[in-house]
Amino acid sequence: MSLYKASAVLALSVVALSAAAVAIPAVAADVTADRLLKANSETGNWLMVHRTYDSHRYSPLDEINKDTVKDLQLSFMTTLGIPSGGGRYATAQNEGTPLAEDGYLYIQSGWSVVTKVDVRDGHWGKIVWRYEPDMDRTYISDAACCGAENRGIGLWKDQVIGLTMDGRAFSLNKDTGELTWERQITDRSRAETFTVAPLIVGDTAIIGPAGGEYGIRGWIEAINLTDGSTKWRTYTIPGPGEPGNETWEGKDWETGGGSIWQTGSYDPETKLIYYGTGNPAPQFDAEYRPGDNLYTDSLVALDADTGKLTWHFQFTPNDPFDYDEVGDNQLVDVTVNGETRKLLVRAARNGNVYGLDRGSGEFVFGQKYVEMLNWTDGLDPKTGLPTSYDPKSQVQTYNGVAARRGGGAEVMCPGLVGGKNWQPAAFSEISKLLYVSSTEGCQNTMVAEEAPNPTITGGTFNVATAAGWRGRGVAPVDKQPPLPEGAKELKSSLVAIDAATGATVKKLLMEVKPNGLLATAGNLVFGSDKAGFLTAYDPTSLDVVWQQNVGTALYGPPMTYAVNGKQFVAVLAGGAGSGSDPAVQNFQPTDAVFVFSLPGSVPSAATK
Repeated sequence: MSLYKASAVLALSVVALSAAAVAIPAVAADVTADRLLKANSETGNWLMVHRTYDSHRYSPLDEINKDTVKDLQLSFMTTLGIPSGGGRYATAQNEGTPLAEDGYLYIQSGWSVVTKVDVRDGHWGKIVWRYEPDMDRTYISDAACCGAENRGIGLWKDQVIGLTMDGRAFSLNKDTGELTWERQITDRSRAETFTVAPLIVGDTAIIGPAGGEYGIRGWIEAINLTDGSTKWRTYTIPGPGEPGNETWEGKDWETGGGSIWQTGSYDPETKLIYYGTGNPAPQFDAEYRPGDNLYTDSLVALDADTGKLTWHFQFTPNDPFDYDEVGDNQLVDVTVNGETRKLLVRAARNGNVYGLDRGSGEFVFGQKYVEMLNWTDGLDPKTGLPTSYDPKSQVQTYNGVAARRGGGAEVMCPGLVGGKNWQPAAFSEISKLLYVSSTEGCQNTMVAEEAPNPTITGGTFNVATAAGWRGRGVAPVDKQPPLPEGAKELKSSLVAIDAATGATVKKLLMEVKPNGLLATAGNLVFGSDKAGFLTAYDPTSLDVVWQQNVGTALYGPPMTYAVNGKQFVAVLAGGAGSGSDPAVQNFQPTDAVFVFSLPGSVPSAATK
């Protein structure tokens, strides 16, 4: 029996209904493996979540540029459905990137709903079909630590590949929205959920579960896209007999964490996929899990065909700070000391940016990009390990700022959300700079007095008591020591980083952090935020050159596409904002896509 009761429907927008008739679009071309490999050559399309396998989030479109962006205006807004609650989450947060192919947008919005929107005429978005899976929203609210979130979908041949937060993978016919197959993949008894967007490589989708807060044993899996069956699965927490298991004591590996909740990168030359992994579990009590805790807080490079681990790099061994490293990775070819190097560059949550050889994992460079960082005095120039790391110790103290059982509150910089988090960075192929949105500042934290909840030790998950697994949180107000000068409130920043050296070239401090970035050949960087602003920045000075508020929270990163040569910028809204700006607190959550363009003639496709 199908686990979904909702099916795809054909629909027309109110505007379309007022017109005489709109022709059903012709059958679209297959999104083949070759097209995805050459995605950058399809200048008007955006075929995967980060546009290209190298995760640059860079578009060669340049109609909207530093000279013309002042005239950018809202073309249309298309609502994707009325947000509705489930459990403790009143609304879902839309953190995904719309995909664009030949005048159609494919969007996953709140509660894993997938919508196809016809945007060929440039004046409005006409809903072609919508697929709404029937999900256990109460389970999601209980088992998902940080919100009901979607980060996107994938395209493969004539199919749309999606994941639901309650752990299913599904495939929809791209033209009709009809369900082709579906499969339950996550183990709900372990509180595994899906928030990641699938990475399509060949005839497989690479996926992995969130849930490191609750003691999952993380994994990365390739599923066959013909039927959803498993091709291979690699655990991010090694079991007995597997390399790295010696970094765990006893059975700690069974609930070790290492979740996956941001889409990885792929290098067709090396045939490697690159994924960041989440925090170890318990999330905060490092004394419970002595050892380096591989492969948490790491970058893992896997063979795309077999899932075999080729190399790894761990950023924060025995992490006591919740510095999971699930964020995106940019694959760049740059000149280092007069030599062309094929690097993987990553702005880590622990406040440092790293350059690694993407073939071998060799550490090339690393330095901090946040204003305040106190848990280490730097990185070892040979290994890239923190200089505060003690290889002889099973429990790291990291300059004495790691909170401990029976101790008081400690001040950690950066704070619990780190520097860069899941919000994707962008790399400009013009400036050769990496653009990162970051949180600046410090927080007081302490370890909880109680031990981790025994009901989930050894892999038995109890939804009702899962929160006890974390082991610590922000220290109570009456136990907080004073924060350093300049760190009394968490701020945000937009950082421009030299991808060849890791040096911070420019930084713009701001009140609200962009929820992902976009770089374009128009020599612009775009960002969007929960205060409702879509903003264009100068890539050199980071000056704001254009900005508009849409009146509701923007959680999705911006993207751009073109129809018959006319460029558009699109961004997803969805989720109730919060923060110091009073306007944020008054927003009504709205599942919608906002699309902007320059004034002028609409695409000729409007009559087709």
